[in-house]
Amino acid sequence: MKLYLSGIKSYHLDLGIRSDAFTDPRLERTLQGIKRDHNEPERRARTPLTRPYLLRLLRALGTGSYDQAVTRAAFTLAFAAFLRVGEFTYRETDSPTGILFRKWHLTKNSIRLRERDGV
Repeated sequence: MKLYLSGIKSYHLDLGIRSDAFTDPRLERTLQGIKRDHNEPERRARTPLTRPYLLRLLRALGTGSYDQAVTRAAFTLAFAAFLRVGEFTYRETDSPTGILFRKWHLTKNSIRLRERDGV
């Protein structure tokens, strides 16, 4: 509704008509009452895309074709792009040993290159 009122106000300004009514506090209170009376539809809950969700998604995508591999790479890259630097890198003071370190931090050994068949 506010969008429509903005359009009408803009039209009034273009025509040189007074637009004092649009700054009246009673109009704002009327809009609040209408909004309260007409409940907005419920929005479905959204959860963040965490690593476990990403892994489930990647398993569902499969690995059979080139298109699936590209889609998996795109999802993985998009997920990594939203990480904070500290979530996938490490400092020298961190101990780069042990299974947990390799599981949660990016190292050169984390990267695997796979040749396509016939290439």
